[in-house]
Amino acid sequence: MRRRIGTTLATLGVAAGAYAVVASGVLGSGTGALGGAVQDLLTPPAAAAALPAFDDCEQLRRWYVRAALPHVGPWGLGWPVPTDVGRPTDVRRLDAAAPRTAADSPEDAVGSSGTGTNVQEQDVDEADVAKTDGRLVVRVAGRELLVTDVSGDRPRELSRTTLPGPLLDRPELVLHDRQVVVVGDEPRPWHGGRPLLEREDPGTDFVPRQLRDAHARVTTVDLTDAARPRVTSEHSVKGGAVSTRAYPDGSVRVVVTAGYPTFRFVQPGLDLDARVATRMNQDIVRRAPVGAWLPDVRTGTERQPTDCDDVRHPRRPSGFGTISVLTLDPVDPDRLDVTAVAAAGDLVYSSARRLYVATAEAGGTAVHVFALHRDRTSYVGSGSVPGTVRDRWSMDEHDGHLRVATALGGWEPRENAVVVLTERDGRLVRTGRVDGLGRRERIMSVRWFDDLAVLVTFRQTDPLHTVDLSDPTRPRVLGELHVPGFSAYLHPVGDGLLVGLGHDATAAGSDLGAQAATFDLRDPARVRRVATLDLGEHSGLTADTDPRTVTYLPARRALLTTVQDWRTARSRVVALHVSPRGGLTESGSWPLDSTLYGALGRPAEPRALPLDDGRVALVAGDVRIVRVG
Repeated sequence: MRRRIGTTLATLGVAAGAYAVVASGVLGSGTGALGGAVQDLLTPPAAAAALPAFDDCEQLRRWYVRAALPHVGPWGLGWPVPTDVGRPTDVRRLDAAAPRTAADSPEDAVGSSGTGTNVQEQDVDEADVAKTDGRLVVRVAGRELLVTDVSGDRPRELSRTTLPGPLLDRPELVLHDRQVVVVGDEPRPWHGGRPLLEREDPGTDFVPRQLRDAHARVTTVDLTDAARPRVTSEHSVKGGAVSTRAYPDGSVRVVVTAGYPTFRFVQPGLDLDARVATRMNQDIVRRAPVGAWLPDVRTGTERQPTDCDDVRHPRRPSGFGTISVLTLDPVDPDRLDVTAVAAAGDLVYSSARRLYVATAEAGGTAVHVFALHRDRTSYVGSGSVPGTVRDRWSMDEHDGHLRVATALGGWEPRENAVVVLTERDGRLVRTGRVDGLGRRERIMSVRWFDDLAVLVTFRQTDPLHTVDLSDPTRPRVLGELHVPGFSAYLHPVGDGLLVGLGHDATAAGSDLGAQAATFDLRDPARVRRVATLDLGEHSGLTADTDPRTVTYLPARRALLTTVQDWRTARSRVVALHVSPRGGLTESGSWPLDSTLYGALGRPAEPRALPLDDGRVALVAGDVRIVRVG
């Protein structure tokens, strides 16, 4: 077995209650030795030496302890107990810019990835609850990997394979050349209602096996013989799985985040004052060994901890938490590379050559950039943007620059901005900024093109803002369109048209139900709303929270999305036909069985996976094939 653990461990961190954004990517689509060599030549030297290293494990341990102590109280560390990551569940200056992978302009239509998922970047696939290669549909149901033949008009189940280990929480998978990687969290045991941090044994402060931190499990399966799949590896890493990406060269990256370590803290009670409990808990943290803070990877019974020699840190502490990025080749899954970053994170944005970690801090968001080589990850530099970054769709890189849409002023922002960062001499420098977008409104959705950004903000009406980014040093607002309601997701369908999926609303901001709308971007300074289509008075869209539930078929000019009826608790997949001039009509509708459930009793997440000739595999508990005209 060949494994490299802890090639870079940068202590970045986040204060209690804050969030972070993790963006993971790999090298471009060049394959083979020559392609990799070219990519290495195009990647500027990383500034790893600029990131100070720890002298030894004791210095690293003290760094973590100092970061943790301000968050220790009478109930323990970071009380209330931090939950696992809730979203599956995301800047560059290069000597040669990586190829653009999203829509270059509003004239370009964006379809699904090669495995059927609506992704943010077209050459970087994203994990999902179901995948297809055009002939097979692969999904996880309970502890089983299900493979279905969808090459004909009727689906035919080929195999059910029991996955090793426990039933996973929120399992997702990627598929590449008949190789499957399944990623999910091992559920924590139930403790009969007792607090997780209860102290059971006064003789030791550290947790027994049944109370240890959550672990993410990564399992690879070979589908060369789809009727007889073969499990080829299983790994477990401390923390909760955030997101998984697959790349054209066959590599897969899994981002895992771990919050506060789990200790058996004391708790205040009739015989223990809160101030005394706080001091006792602080003492527990002070005496915690370095291994309590660091990630580890388990393969079967083998455990591989992170080496302290590989630990690095920024010039000033900014909290703590640990993100681990696992890189593996499903064909050779035992060759595993792990990069650990001491920071909290729950959003992933993937680019071709850079890994970005953005950490909330006082007054803004810190951004740390790492270079991605074929077999290692190295720190390059850091910078910051003001305000709060909403989600991974709020970040984009183009032509050597990171563009970030950010809210200034917290949950109820006073305004929003687009900030441009450029990589210079080991730092991310602010080289452009435009403010004044959506005053006292929240960012609801963002779509990026080469030289154009489209932002939707909302409070009572839906201003759609267009921003000119042709000069990254001087971004400027081109225009604003005010219409009722808002678009929670924007999708380019070609011909200068953008489809917005969201909600209609009254002039006072009251929700009138789900709505689709088309916008004409051919003149970005004078955007027009061409058409709207109401989808039900008491309805909502899964695209509001997960754009992976959207599918666009460019050849059919059909956009598929899931509509939920709040009165009946039923759902349906609708096909919306978008005419070349932007007209909207409903061209198909297929009800979903709302009684079907996925793992751990959660409702099955519907997906519409494009096949061929207008055929679509609808996956929601079962698999069926429909045709879109």
